[in-house]
Amino acid sequence: MDQHDLLIRHAVAWAAKRKQPLDRDLLETVLNLRDFHDLSAPQEWPAGSAEHLMLVRWPSHGPSGVPDVERLVETLDSFWRFLRGTGRMASSSADPRELAKEARRAALHMPDACADPTRRGAAKSMVEFGESIGLSLDGAGSMEELNERLQQIVGAWNALPDDQRMALAPTTAHQGSLRGMAATDLMASLMEDDEGEAHDVFGLGDEHGNIPFAEVTDVAADVRDAPFVQQCRRLVQWVGERGREITPKEVLRLAPAREAYDVLGLGEWEREADRLAYGDLITKLPPESEELLVAAARDSFRSAAECRPLDRLWTACVEAGLLELSRTRAYAAWDEPSSDEEWRHLGTVLATAVLIHADHGHVSPLMGALLHLIDPARESMPLRELEDWWWQSPRNYVSLLREQDESMRSWSDNALHRALHEMEDLRVWRRDGDALLPTAFGHDVALLAAALAEEGVIEA
Repeated sequence: MDQHDLLIRHAVAWAAKRKQPLDRDLLETVLNLRDFHDLSAPQEWPAGSAEHLMLVRWPSHGPSGVPDVERLVETLDSFWRFLRGTGRMASSSADPRELAKEARRAALHMPDACADPTRRGAAKSMVEFGESIGLSLDGAGSMEELNERLQQIVGAWNALPDDQRMALAPTTAHQGSLRGMAATDLMASLMEDDEGEAHDVFGLGDEHGNIPFAEVTDVAADVRDAPFVQQCRRLVQWVGERGREITPKEVLRLAPAREAYDVLGLGEWEREADRLAYGDLITKLPPESEELLVAAARDSFRSAAECRPLDRLWTACVEAGLLELSRTRAYAAWDEPSSDEEWRHLGTVLATAVLIHADHGHVSPLMGALLHLIDPARESMPLRELEDWWWQSPRNYVSLLREQDESMRSWSDNALHRALHEMEDLRVWRRDGDALLPTAFGHDVALLAAALAEEGVIEA
């Protein structure tokens, strides 16, 4: 159910009873646009918000083309009357009659605003370009398909002559989108020089802000060497052509899940996660106690979905099409990549699946690590610098307590390292003592992650 579904259903019923025009699809688009890009509640309509919706937000981030403007004005008018008539309208909102006048004035200029490429957000320009060459991000049936389309769009975009790119996207602005600015602000905040001066992250590319993907042969080599990819291969081989039983929730049944845990040696991944979480409490245990902990971890989960080291592999393999699911069984569908491009595609699908399904608190530090390493002037990232960055980050809820309790620093550092553990085995960076080294594959994943954050697929 859409988050606004109940409110929309009530509004539709209210309008139908009074025979007032209200287009459900238009209203859903309006509420989602304002919620995502402006963080505005559906009941909040202060003076100026109707004009902003019609002349800024819809042209910059709404559907392509020009909507039925008259139908939109009628729908907004009915919705505002519904909010006021049912006592739902926020006290900060303008009078519905004034909002309706404002909408009618804006309606005269909305077609021109929607046709003006300088009013489009950077993401919308790219999405519309993709649609123009038959590659829409809408309707992708899987994460694999979404990633494939996104890579094709970016590749085709980068291949355009400069003058064509400038004509299609005269601006890279976010047109005030709070979500879009948050993704870019995160990137920009990471690219500070020694004096603390932030420079534009898009300066890493050409003069128009286009950052190319890494050399495909280097990316493919990283993907082939990634332990996570090899573990995916082992999982698929273990499932085999005869298949394994799954539950109605499309995860392994309990007995085969525990068998997979042992066969794939997933206790090692989980022990490292525990070591990062609990430090000396784990490292000082005798070997026999560690073995008991591994056995306890294997026997403790009541569903395969509760076992993080297994679930991250399983979910990525399903989304990459490496496993095919029937109603009751999963079957192997590994198709060995035959080219560097196919290896890159497989790697980005798997990495994106891990990032999307990571613990919510891990996404920001993971994005930070990836984006720190995308700077071509940086040969390595000392972990201590990354810890300092995360400690100062406004996205770090632990650091909010630093003024009251400086000892929270160790909790912050541990949280960062637990987050890094989520993607440590993907070769999106390499370890060199107490530093992270950039990789070609990490460069590509960072670019895709930034694009997905701006599109709202992940929240950085």
